[in-house]
Amino acid sequence: MKASLMSFAVLSLGLSAGLAAQPYPYAPAPGAAPYGPGFMPVAPWGAGSYPRETAPGRQDGAQSRSAAPGDSGGARSLPARTAGPMAEASARLKEGMDRLLKFLGEQDSMNKLQVAAFLDREIAPYFDFDSMAQWVAGPGYRSMSPKERSELTAWLESDFLSVLASNLVGYQGQQFRMLTPRRGPRGAVNINVAILRADTYPSTLQFRMAPSDQGWRVYDVVANGRSAASYYRVQFQRMAGQVKGGSAVR
Repeated sequence: MKASLMSFAVLSLGLSAGLAAQPYPYAPAPGAAPYGPGFMPVAPWGAGSYPRETAPGRQDGAQSRSAAPGDSGGARSLPARTAGPMAEASARLKEGMDRLLKFLGEQDSMNKLQVAAFLDREIAPYFDFDSMAQWVAGPGYRSMSPKERSELTAWLESDFLSVLASNLVGYQGQQFRMLTPRRGPRGAVNINVAILRADTYPSTLQFRMAPSDQGWRVYDVVANGRSAASYYRVQFQRMAGQVKGGSAVR
């Protein structure tokens, strides 16, 4: 896509909780009231390739207890009480978070370029930007050329990681507590993460994960009820409408 999308502050580990983004699953009609938190995006697979649901009766237990005093650094999690997909997704997320926290803890001082290089090299593979792009584009994705799809995916990855890098520069030793995973729609897994001593960061993050050829990966992140994928979708549809009307966003 030749027109550049409008840059915006969207959640990640370092996003302030005061953003105005709303969790729209579709862009609202002109004059329509915002959709509520119950209208979050679901896993963005095609109808013929939905992952299977976990068998009934395997629902996970209650949310985790508070972290015990003296816990070591890194992303904290409960002893595994779930089996199968939920345990696999949790392990995958914890691996990525531990890697990120280790990097942040080793830096005496950081700049955005240094953090961005690490995110691109080590953290980007934990995200499924292809699936995010498919959901963001909606039904129009089917009519996009391979080049347009690739450009949309590249833009999403670049913008998301750029915002994340900007905010992680201000990291001040916050720790993360992983809560019990929940089954999401169509076989996805949702994992809530509490941020201890959040300060300007969101107090709660939800990572929405789905299986892929590269293992479990994140296809959406929600900070204090605000969905990144939903916000990108609204921006994409607004941009598409402006391009169609002859006034591309610069």
